[in-house]
Amino acid sequence: MQGTNAEVDALTVFNGELVAGGRFTYAGGIELNFIAKWDGTSWNDELGGVGDIVTSLTVYNNRLIVGGYFIDADGSPAGRIASRGSGGWQNMGGGMNSQVMALGHYGSDLIAGGFFTTAGGASASHIAKWNGISWSPIGTGIGHIVYSLTEYKGELIAGGLFSSAGGVSANNIAKWNGSVWAPLGSGIGGTIYHYVFGLTVINNDLYAGGLFQTSGGITTNGIAKWDGSSWSSLGSGLFYGGSNACGAYAVNNFGGNLIVGGLFNSVDAINVYHIAQWNIPQTGTLNVNTLQEGFYNPTTNKLNQSDIIEAELRNGNSPYNIVENMFSVLDSNTLTANFTITNAPTGSYFIALKHRNTIETWSSSAINYTAGSTINYNFSSSQTQAFGNNLKQVDLSPVRYGLYSGDVNQDGIIDLADGSEIDNDEFNGLTGYVVTDINGDRFVDIEDASITDNNAFNIVSVITP
Repeated sequence: MQGTNAEVDALTVFNGELVAGGRFTYAGGIELNFIAKWDGTSWNDELGGVGDIVTSLTVYNNRLIVGGYFIDADGSPAGRIASRGSGGWQNMGGGMNSQVMALGHYGSDLIAGGFFTTAGGASASHIAKWNGISWSPIGTGIGHIVYSLTEYKGELIAGGLFSSAGGVSANNIAKWNGSVWAPLGSGIGGTIYHYVFGLTVINNDLYAGGLFQTSGGITTNGIAKWDGSSWSSLGSGLFYGGSNACGAYAVNNFGGNLIVGGLFNSVDAINVYHIAQWNIPQTGTLNVNTLQEGFYNPTTNKLNQSDIIEAELRNGNSPYNIVENMFSVLDSNTLTANFTITNAPTGSYFIALKHRNTIETWSSSAINYTAGSTINYNFSSSQTQAFGNNLKQVDLSPVRYGLYSGDVNQDGIIDLADGSEIDNDEFNGLTGYVVTDINGDRFVDIEDASITDNNAFNIVSVITP
């Protein structure tokens, strides 16, 4: 793809073809004016040009919408914004009195933001909406320039360079719920620069990029996340040598991860030049079938009680570091526990199960996991489901294997120390939810001691890769 002779500031897809806008006057060697179309093979000027810089592009009601600095489109009057369909360029209600810097959507309306203070000849402070026929203001508008727009959780988000929205304090980012403007926490700031140039939404989080240092009072350095109630940083942010003028000019969602483009040459001390990817964990599920030897009742084929169990995802290669640990309730009837995976990226992991009085038990091998997917693993179906065959058969019909019980002190081996704690609690008649109740009947007695003594005799311990 032969490029352009100057900066590209905006991209969109219209009727299945890529449209680019910016400051260029040549694309693919063809002379044109600030806008070009790519048909998959070559650039062309079938759209006709506009009279000055294009800053933003979108599609609304099956028409291409172009915003920027221009006052004409293919020779026809156009006040910094115009639309094009099969019939050529059309003026949009007289347009704006100054530059349009951002285009977006909210509900059934087209939204424009920028330097302007009027839209369609009526007052509209830096932001306005188009219903397909005419322009109207959004509340009392924004106090200064709007550079970015998106929709988040049913609200319109505007970012830019301003200190108020709708007459209330809002530092460079604000939200509109259809009735009133409001800030997002204490907003975005910086000692020198405080611009919000890019906004995007991934999962349930809003990402803001720009030239800024802080978000919600914490250091974020050019890129930040808003979860609906508070701001957080993405690592240490973006840097460009010792310059203060660094950060994100564009942010977008690609494959569920955040893509950031801008002026920077390092991210988290890694040399990355002007474009980088932030991997966003995708929520997955781990479904485990398992049971505790002591809790299992072969007469009822159930556990004597439901209880909390922990699962760890451990790296599939030495030293098998913990990537994520999760907690769930092991159901006494279904013998299943369901865990939510929130942080683990795509990879290969051992599953390690832990319970308050059983031996830690690992899966027989590492399991491949794709971020956002589901892992189903059955520890109870066969002894070979555990690494080193470290399971105890607890039932012949149906055939079931359980986690060895009796590791009261959780030191990785069932021995006299565990038996001593049980004997002491039995002597004192201890009852209730206690770690020495090995069979889950809420009494510490000879049955608990018997299970533990048997496993201590056989020197049962943790077996790991």
